[in-house]
Amino acid sequence: MSIRRAVALEVDRATVVKLWLERQGLTRPRAHRLTQAAFVDHLERCGALQLDSVNVVDRAHYLTLWSRFGAYQRQTVDRWIYEDRLAYEYWGHEASLLPRSHLPLGRRRMRRFPPSSWANSAWWQHFDTPLASRRRVLRRLRHEGPLESADFERRPDEKPMRDGAWLPKEDKRSLKMLWHTGRIAVRDRRHFRCVYDLAERVLPATPVASTRDYHDSWLLAGLRGNGVASSRHLTHYFTAPNLNAAERRRIIARNLAAKQIVRVRVSDLVGEFFALPEHLDRLDHLPEPEGTTLICPFDSLLWQRQRAADLLDFDYKIEIYVPAAKRRYGYYVLPILHDGRLVGRLDPKLHRDEERLEIRSLHLEPGFTGGARFERGLEATLESLATFLGAKILDLPA
Repeated sequence: MSIRRAVALEVDRATVVKLWLERQGLTRPRAHRLTQAAFVDHLERCGALQLDSVNVVDRAHYLTLWSRFGAYQRQTVDRWIYEDRLAYEYWGHEASLLPRSHLPLGRRRMRRFPPSSWANSAWWQHFDTPLASRRRVLRRLRHEGPLESADFERRPDEKPMRDGAWLPKEDKRSLKMLWHTGRIAVRDRRHFRCVYDLAERVLPATPVASTRDYHDSWLLAGLRGNGVASSRHLTHYFTAPNLNAAERRRIIARNLAAKQIVRVRVSDLVGEFFALPEHLDRLDHLPEPEGTTLICPFDSLLWQRQRAADLLDFDYKIEIYVPAAKRRYGYYVLPILHDGRLVGRLDPKLHRDEERLEIRSLHLEPGFTGGARFERGLEATLESLATFLGAKILDLPA
C-alpha cells in the first residue's frame, strides 16, 4: 500500500529539534519544580518513564524526572504512583511507568499476550512456565495478599538450567508472565523490588481499547512525544505494540487518510516525516532551548538512538553491556544537554557510604569548546545532581 501524497509543509532541522525538546520537557531544564500536574503532563507528553534497576547514580525514572525538574522528594513521586495511582507499571518502551489514561491500551496488550511475534522466540521459550506454576502463584496471591518474588522458593523438582543457561525460579517467571497478561499488577515497590497483587486489587476498572486504537498508539503517542518524526524515528520508541514494517506503513496510511497526521518534509534530511496537525500550528512560536542538564541513558529522549544521531549529531551507546576494556567513555555515561544540543558526556558514580558523587570522566563533543556559560551551567547542574542524590562531596576529574 503506497502512502505517498503531496508534502504539506517544509521545516528545517533546527525547528524539528526545538519541537522535539519541547515535547520532551527539555526546552528549559530544571526551570520548573515537579508538581503532581507536571508529573502527569510529562507522562502524557512523553508516553512513559522507563524503569531500570541500574543504580550507579539513581534509578532511571527518578533521574529522568530530575533532568527536567531538578531536586524533588522521591517519596512524593512514589505516592503519586503507588497510592494515588496516577500511573501504573506495564510495558511501554520497555518496563515503564505509564499514565493512567494509557490503561485501556495496556489492557489490549494484556489480552493478546504473548504477541504472535514471540511465539517461536528464544526469549519466550526460555521464560514460559507451565499452567500449574501460574495457578499456584495466583492462589497464593489470592489467599496471602501482596507478595514479592523472594516469597517464592525454587521447587525441589524444578530444573535450574535449560539449554546450558541458568533459569530464574519457575514461580518468579510466572509472576512476570502473569504481569504481562494482566492477571496481576505491581502494587508497590520495596527497595525497588516489585510487590505483586491480583490486578483487580490494584488497577481501576477501564474499557479495553480496540486493536486499531492500540496499533495507532504506536504512531500517535510516538508523535506526541517526538513532534516531527519519520517512521524510522518512531520504531522502538514504544515497543508495545510490536509491529512489523508492513503494519507500520498501513497505520501511517490510515492516519494520513483520516487527517489524524500530516506529512512534513525536513529540509536537510532524507525521507518522509509526519506530525500531529496541532503541533504544526505552533512551529513559529517555539522558544529557543536554553539551559544545561544531564540525560539518563534510559531517558525517552534517547529511546530512538538513530533519531539522536540524525537530529542532534550525537552517537550514543550504553556501555554498561560493553566489557570494561572496550568502553570508550565509561560504564554509566550521561549525555550533557546544553542550550538544545548534546555537547558532551560524563561518567558519574555515587558512593553512597561516603556521600560522594564522583565524576570519573568528562568528554566534550568534537567542535564544541565549552566557554564560561557552559562551565557555569555544568557546575550548577552537577551541584543540583549532588543535592538530589544526598552527596555532600562532589569529586571532579583532575
